[in-house]
Amino acid sequence: MKLGAWVNSGGRAAEHEIHLDSWDNMASQNRRFREPWEVLRHLHRGSSEVDWCESNYVVSPTIAEFVNTVSNILFIVIPPLLIVLFQQYANSVKNKDIYLIWTLLIGVGLASAYFHATLSFAGQMLDELAILWLICAGFGIWMPRRYLPSYLQSNRHLFKWTMFGLTVFGSVLACVKPVINAFALMAFGLPITVLLVIEMRRCRNARIHQLASRTMALFAAAVICWINDRLFCDVWTRLHFPYLHGFWHILVFLASYACCVLFAYFDAKEVAPQLAPRLRYWPVDTFEFGIPYVTLDETSEDQSLAKLHHF
Repeated sequence: MKLGAWVNSGGRAAEHEIHLDSWDNMASQNRRFREPWEVLRHLHRGSSEVDWCESNYVVSPTIAEFVNTVSNILFIVIPPLLIVLFQQYANSVKNKDIYLIWTLLIGVGLASAYFHATLSFAGQMLDELAILWLICAGFGIWMPRRYLPSYLQSNRHLFKWTMFGLTVFGSVLACVKPVINAFALMAFGLPITVLLVIEMRRCRNARIHQLASRTMALFAAAVICWINDRLFCDVWTRLHFPYLHGFWHILVFLASYACCVLFAYFDAKEVAPQLAPRLRYWPVDTFEFGIPYVTLDETSEDQSLAKLHHF
């Protein structure tokens, strides 16, 4: 009897273990089935760990941070105009890559608006990656040749592909450690500012100096707004003005596109000095708070060619 009972008990235990194994296998299969769908949770509103100072869903029931969303409007409205204004530059300097810069600026505005409207993790990553690609594209297109390694100075195409590879690598890192993305992107402001100052010192054009000074002042003001909104939210909330991140969007756009205009000018001076690059403002050239762009005097090249033929 005892032996039979022991055998029966062992059989029930073995059967129980088999059932547990079956449940574990089913749970494992269910987890594997759910894993692809886990990605979709990053699209959910509020899935980002980043939440700026502005109160959520106060103005609109569908837009989380209303001011931070609509303040991206300049990113979307101004670049199409810049595409038109820079057609001569793109054709004369043979640098149509500038159209990519203006397109990426639009992308930054759309991604930022989506992020602040939803506060989703997907929106956060789109916003930060768009900024990364814009910065790296600018370096690839406008980094002065004299600062490149000797094997890249005569091969801008190879340098662009090198920057493309670094951008892809940086994008992967951004997805691994998203918590540091904002601070890493902010750090790019230092080498850009240093490079701008160096190029300014090489230039004797008063208009360029004035625009560069305004650009750096705008960027400094933008950084101050970003830091205050990020670190001193309680103070600004008590003052009933939790909107400094919206001002960051406006100021950093004005600084960013002006910086692109300046480096386009430096590029034209280096690549095609015979075209006498000139900084102008739209709609009225005498109004220096208009939209800056670069023009070239194509008649200068024609006259130079005519002199050569005459000689």
